[in-house]
Amino acid sequence: MNAVEKVVAILLAAVLLFICPIQIVAQKQDVVMQQYVTMETSYFIDSVRNLGYLSRQMYEEYKKKIDIGGTLYNVELTHYHMVYYDDSQAKDLVHRRYQCYYMQDIMDQIYDKDKEGVYTFSQDDYVTVKVRQKHKTIAQRFQEFTLGVDFADGDYVTIYGG
Repeated sequence: MNAVEKVVAILLAAVLLFICPIQIVAQKQDVVMQQYVTMETSYFIDSVRNLGYLSRQMYEEYKKKIDIGGTLYNVELTHYHMVYYDDSQAKDLVHRRYQCYYMQDIMDQIYDKDKEGVYTFSQDDYVTVKVRQKHKTIAQRFQEFTLGVDFADGDYVTIYGG
């Protein structure tokens, strides 16, 4: 073997022995964290739906739980409130539609000192939460480096509602 072949063999061995296992472990960590965030999100939304309200304490505990893995997330809450109204043209005809309240509306109410930090829901309301990563994970950075794949920041980790 000449010197060039030995250098190539050493570089290939280094890649196979070190970089590939690190990438595989990082990808598995991403999968585990995604499952954990999905589970905590479903518990959070189910709790909100069962209780009929969202408190400041519930939201902050949820945020603390999902941020535990070192990856920071953006949470987007949306509340769809069912509104019924009569049609003045037709007798005995009632229409319904959803009125949407977005993250800023909800946060303003649960962090308002006059409202006691509670956002209430009514029957037939629908609430959704979208969780998005703030930054790229180690596995995504490894894949960008090794494969040349570009990951957009802020991919949704989970979307849940009911």
